[in-house]
Amino acid sequence: MSSRKKNKSENTQENIKQIFERALDEDENDIITDASEDDYTPVEVKHQSSRKIFFILGFFVLVMSVVGIISTYSFISGEVKDFADNTAQKNEFAEFIYPIVICDPPPFDKTVKMRNETIISAAIWDIILYEDKSIYPGEFDNIIVPELLVEQHAIKLFGEGLPIENQSIIGTDVQFYYDEQLKSYRIPAHPKYFTYSPYIESISKVGERYTLLVGYLSPTPSWYVITEDVPTPEKYVEYVVTKRGDTMHLVAITQVDAVSTDSGL
Repeated sequence: MSSRKKNKSENTQENIKQIFERALDEDENDIITDASEDDYTPVEVKHQSSRKIFFILGFFVLVMSVVGIISTYSFISGEVKDFADNTAQKNEFAEFIYPIVICDPPPFDKTVKMRNETIISAAIWDIILYEDKSIYPGEFDNIIVPELLVEQHAIKLFGEGLPIENQSIIGTDVQFYYDEQLKSYRIPAHPKYFTYSPYIESISKVGERYTLLVGYLSPTPSWYVITEDVPTPEKYVEYVVTKRGDTMHLVAITQVDAVSTDSGL
């Protein structure tokens, strides 16, 4: 429970306590003012006492109803907020791993075991997805990107210390040509198709280490926008990502054989 909710609960309890103290300390003469002390009979005194008890009980029921409404509202608000926060977190991780999912790399337990072409491809896809490509010189349908920028995006995704060897990546649908003289890559400014897009099924956390159950969605056009509708992935893969503040790095990928439909955070 957050400190804000805790303080709100303590204030509510204190208010209820003060209300009951005032009710119990209330003089019968404040409740009954139309009769003198000499007119009371034992039966009337008993009747007035009963009225006071019923008054307190009724007031108690009213107060508890209000407390119940407030508690229910707080619970529902908290659940809605948690759901919204989880969705935002899933979107944040999906955006981070998107360029890696496009490459569909094989499983690995350490980034140093990743293939060089996977590192370069993911870095270039990160540039295509998130960089302002208008600032780079163009050549037909390609842009010319310095190798230094590609290496910076590789560090952004996988951290420092990886041995990177610049090379051309020749794929079936997309080619990234490395020009050794220019120390730059020629990459398509507007690819027609991406291979896969990610769907985060669930997230688990241990310290700064997050394990993401990632669904690979079918190949999609580059203009495809991920919606909130639940898709049907072709396969599932576990991504292990470290997160320190706003900095994330991929550290491992594990193949998943079967997935429970009850997965969740």
